[in-house]
Amino acid sequence: DSVAYLGERMGQVPVLVIPCLTVSKLPAGNQAGTWGSILPAAWSYCLAARARGLGTAWTTLHMVYEKEIQELLGLPEEIRQSVLLPTAYYTGDTFKPAPRQSLDEVIHIDTF
Repeated sequence: DSVAYLGERMGQVPVLVIPCLTVSKLPAGNQAGTWGSILPAAWSYCLAARARGLGTAWTTLHMVYEKEIQELLGLPEEIRQSVLLPTAYYTGDTFKPAPRQSLDEVIHIDTF
C-alpha cells in the first residue's frame, strides 16, 4: 500500500517540506482561522510542485516524532509543525486519479 511504500522510502526523498506556525501568535479561541491559512498554503505548494513535474504527498506521519524533528531542525519551542510534504520527481509513468468512494457513501444531507 502507498502509505507503507512512502514510509519505507522517506529517507530517500530529496526534499521534505514542513510548513510551520508560530504558536505564540495564535489568537486565543481562533486557532482554526490560523491553521486554516497554512493548510491552503501547503496545498498551493503541492499544486505548484505538480505543475513543475514534481510529486508530493500530504502526510502527518512525522508528528509521531515531532519533538525529535524539532530538535534536529533547531525549531524554537513556539514553532509548531503542521504537515510533512515529501517532494520529488515521481517515478511512475503518469499521475492517475486516486481511488475514491462514491459521493453517496460520504455525503449526507440533513441526516447521517
